[in-house]
Order: sequence, then C-alpha cells, then structure tokens
Amino acid sequence: MFPLLRSSLLGCISADAPLVVLIDGTENYQKELQELRVAAQTVVESVGSAEESDGNLTDRLQKVPRKFAKYLVEASSNCVAQALGLVKSYWHWAKIGVLGDGMCSTCDHDQFIKFVEEAELVADQIVKLIDQ
Repeated sequence: MFPLLRSSLLGCISADAPLVVLIDGTENYQKELQELRVAAQTVVESVGSAEESDGNLTDRLQKVPRKFAKYLVEASSNCVAQALGLVKSYWHWAKIGVLGDGMCSTCDHDQFIKFVEEAELVADQIVKLIDQ
C-alpha cells in the first residue's frame, strides 16, 4: 500500500505494522483535533454571544483577541470609574478631571511607586466590593 514506508519498516517489524502505526497515528490525531475543536469552541463562546455564531469556528476564533481586548478596556474603565466615584463620595470637591492627564508633575517616579503600593491594598478591597 505504501511501498516506501512498507519497505523501510519491513526489516524491523511485520508487514502489517505500518498500517497499524498509521491507524493509531490517525486515531490519536483525530482525538487531539476533536479536543482542540472543543477547546476553541469554549474560548469562542466565552467571549461571544450565541447570536454571534455566524462564520466557521476558525473565523470566530480569530476574532477572540480583539473581543478580549475590548472586554479588558471596558472592565478597566468600569473599575476606574467605580474607584473615582468612591473618591468623589468622600471628597465632593476633588477635581478628578486632572487625573486623566496622568501623574502630577511635582511627583517623582519613586514617590508614585510608593503611592501605588499603598493603593494596591485599597484597590483589592474595592475590587472585592465590586465583585459582590
């Protein structure tokens, strides 16, 4: 059936072995391919809705990075808005608009890192509140 393969393996094992090796390899390949399909389907469904099922699995899987990036931007924006809303709830007069410009010009990088480290504990508490 496969003369080159058969002749190269004939000296080592029986004549039926190449067919068994090919069938076994194909079965393993098919099993792995099915597992990949299931995993890809899971990823696609995790970032898309049922209405967005148009197109084949490959096309939909290729859209996942953009959808995931969009989700991260929306989630980050929501979390920042929640945190700034908390700031305003305690200090109504706070001018949070200037925060969009980034770090204050009189604050050096090392000082900013210390502020961030201090804020991480509070940030974890805020995230727990949002998660409830």
